[in-house]
Amino acid sequence: MLKTFRYIILFSAFLSPLSAFALNEKKLTVVNLIESSENTLKILDQNSDIKNFQKYLSKSRAVLIFPEVYEGGFIFGAKGGNGVLLIKKGEKFTGPFFYSLGGLSIGLQAGAKSGKVVMTVMTQRGLKSILKERVKLGVDVDAVVVTGGVGYSAESTPRLADVYSFSDNDGLFIGTSIEGSYLQPRNDLNKIIHKKILSPDEIIKYQNFNKEVDDLTKIISRITKDVKN
Repeated sequence: MLKTFRYIILFSAFLSPLSAFALNEKKLTVVNLIESSENTLKILDQNSDIKNFQKYLSKSRAVLIFPEVYEGGFIFGAKGGNGVLLIKKGEKFTGPFFYSLGGLSIGLQAGAKSGKVVMTVMTQRGLKSILKERVKLGVDVDAVVVTGGVGYSAESTPRLADVYSFSDNDGLFIGTSIEGSYLQPRNDLNKIIHKKILSPDEIIKYQNFNKEVDDLTKIISRITKDVKN
């Protein structure tokens, strides 16, 4: 269904004026983010180096999925990417809500990487914090990075964080983490789906289960179905 929508948008883009073309481009971005998020969940689920991903996903209050986060630099570094937020309501998820991840860092660092990142939001405090206009991870909200390559386990962390970040990275990047990065809403993309810019209170109270995330919800259900409490 999403792929059909993509082809329709591509065709109509060639028949539209410039302003409509920009709108169609954002619609394509929305479709691509949702489709890529499905693939991101599958990849992290299949990565045996990432410990307890299924457990934290099953216990989360919300999940943020970033299909591609780019990070690179030398001495001065930068990262960025767009993602999808889903909020758990019982056994279902509301959304999609769209967010961007970005940040700068200074220090010893080398190389470049692109990674797939999934953040599990474990607390109501964490959820309310990330719904602000702009929030800094590790400052405004307690965040823990769970790296894949070294087999680090979130379970070994002595505290319950608001957000756990799981990633499957390509390339090498030395000396950085998700802490210090900022999250902010992509209101332009949220408007594509919801027809208006939603406030944090509206997102928290949102009760519509949009068909656009049906496949994402099914994938999460499959990943977490065998998790024991």
